[in-house]
Amino acid sequence: MNRNAGAHLRAFLKDPRGVAALLPTSAPVVECIASKVKPQEADLIIEYGPGSGVLTRRLLEALAPHGRLLAIERNSELAARLETTLDDPRLVVARDSAQNLPEILGRLALPPADYVLSGIPFFWLAPETALEIVEKTHSSLRSGGSFVTYQVFYQRRHHLRVHLERWFPTLRSELALRNLPPYRICVAIK
Repeated sequence: MNRNAGAHLRAFLKDPRGVAALLPTSAPVVECIASKVKPQEADLIIEYGPGSGVLTRRLLEALAPHGRLLAIERNSELAARLETTLDDPRLVVARDSAQNLPEILGRLALPPADYVLSGIPFFWLAPETALEIVEKTHSSLRSGGSFVTYQVFYQRRHHLRVHLERWFPTLRSELALRNLPPYRICVAIK
C-alpha cells in the first residue's frame, strides 16, 4: 500500500463519515473528474475534501501559472499531509469546512471560482447542511462556472441532486465504474 493510500485509510478509520471512501480515488476516475474542468484556463479552482491529494496533484499539473487552487480539508491530518507533500505556490490549503467558503474567499482575497470540485460525502450530511453548501458554492462561482461532485453513495432523488437541480440550470451526471466503490460524477453549471 502506498503512502497516500495508507494516510487515506487511517483518516477513514478515524472518521468514516467525514472521509467517506476507504481508499483514494483511482487514477482512471481522477482523469475522468479532471476532464470536466479546464485548469489551464482557470483563475481559481476550489477542491472540497481533497483527502490525500490524488486529484489535487492532477489539477496542479494542468493549472495555469497564474491560477490558484484552494483545497478545503477539515481533516487536520490530511490537510497537514497536503501542505507537506505538495510544494506549489499556487496551492492554498484551508483547514476549514466548505460551509465557510464565502468567509475563506474573503479572508484570502480570492475571486469567484471557475470550478469547485467536491469529494464531500453528501450522503452523510443532513439535507439542510447539504443545501447550505450548495447555496454557498453557487454564490461563490463565477457565471458559467461549474460545481463538480463525485460521490460514492448517490441515489437519483438524493438530497444533493435535488439541491443541485434547484440552484443550477444545467446538470449532467455519469457513473464512474473504475473505482472501488464506483462514483457518481455530477457536473452542475451556473
